[in-house]
Amino acid sequence: MLKLTVGLTREPRLEPLIDGTVKAQNMELEFVFSSPGEVHYRNLKYNEFDVFQMSISEFLMVKERGGKWRWSGLPIFLSKAFLWLNLYANVQSGIGGLADLKGKRVGIQDYPMTAALWMRIFLKEFHGVQPQDITWFNGRTKEFSHGVVFDLDNKPPPGVTIHWLNNEQTLDVMLDKGELDAAYGVLPRHMNDFGKIDRHGGTPIAGNPRVRKLFPDGGRKIITDYYERTGVLPSNHMYVVQTDILEKAPWVAIELFKAFQRSKEISYERARHANSAYMLFDGRAFQDQAEKFGEDPYPLGVKQNRKMLEILFRGSYEDGLTRNLAKVEDIFYPTTLDT
Repeated sequence: MLKLTVGLTREPRLEPLIDGTVKAQNMELEFVFSSPGEVHYRNLKYNEFDVFQMSISEFLMVKERGGKWRWSGLPIFLSKAFLWLNLYANVQSGIGGLADLKGKRVGIQDYPMTAALWMRIFLKEFHGVQPQDITWFNGRTKEFSHGVVFDLDNKPPPGVTIHWLNNEQTLDVMLDKGELDAAYGVLPRHMNDFGKIDRHGGTPIAGNPRVRKLFPDGGRKIITDYYERTGVLPSNHMYVVQTDILEKAPWVAIELFKAFQRSKEISYERARHANSAYMLFDGRAFQDQAEKFGEDPYPLGVKQNRKMLEILFRGSYEDGLTRNLAKVEDIFYPTTLDT
């Protein structure tokens, strides 16, 4: 029985795996839970876990740089990249929509993170706004920033301006004071980050007359429009295995994939059962989602996600985060390419 430590963020699609309903064949999995920012940082900095959740964008950078990171990707995508749709704007900024971010000061949690990359892809796709058209403010301090691990503080993408906040600054306070025109990551988060990776200054956001939510519908329209145009629902994270493990036991890649797939399927069954148990009348929540985005908005595997991945890979290359255009075949472990 192979014992593996798994670093991840708790989410409903993984509960059947976490609670033992689903088991990975010939493996004993020990789970360590934390926020995405911490899980990613700990492996970028210290290489702690055997299997772990990882930013897709940052994994592309890891694969290109190599060095101490000997990781292999699994096509497991259980997190959608909607975080940036929680953008707030200062009411004095003159920002009414995405196009108005051009020439503005915009706060993000970490420049290379996948949600921030998808935001830049959307800006370019819908409005022709380039990363160089915005002055970026990195909410994580240099001590805990993923961008600093990749040396972006010394060598940012060509023409891009990134400022890192110090320990006394937070995105919410700066947005409230008008020191930023817009930002996401301004809501308090109740996650046990060591060192407070994603910090909050205590500024009330709900009901604050000095800030407004850029997408009152939570981004539903922009995501729906993008899906209708491309057939893609952007993903944030993937899963990664230490290559040393796969060199000794190559069967681990597919067995992990199968376990994650089964966990997701059972979580769907549980959700439908819970919905029917609590609803007095038959609701249409699942039907409405399926009509818009298909029966499974979180497909795993390479085949159903290839287009989404190629858009993201091209975005990373055009953004200057990666020097070469990544290929799906170079990112995922060979045995998973037929999934």
